[in-house]
Amino acid sequence: MTAPATIECQRALRALVESVLAPLVAKDGGVLRWRGRVDDVVEVSLGGACLGCPAQRDTLDSVLLPAMRAVDPSVAAVRVVAPT
Repeated sequence: MTAPATIECQRALRALVESVLAPLVAKDGGVLRWRGRVDDVVEVSLGGACLGCPAQRDTLDSVLLPAMRAVDPSVAAVRVVAPT
């Protein structure tokens, strides 16, 4: 993948998180924030109702990851990082 394609994919993923996925998570009282991408892993932070939620891993694997892969199939995983 060329550098411009990588930048464009990152922009598209960030837009997905900020305009689609974060509002979806917010409907259940959670907070989702884009933190970046490291190789094939997208990093996000979670807050609100997401903190300590037993369904957190399911949401990451069954909702966020498939949506991100629809935008960029090279995404291998979603990792939660500490908020900055």
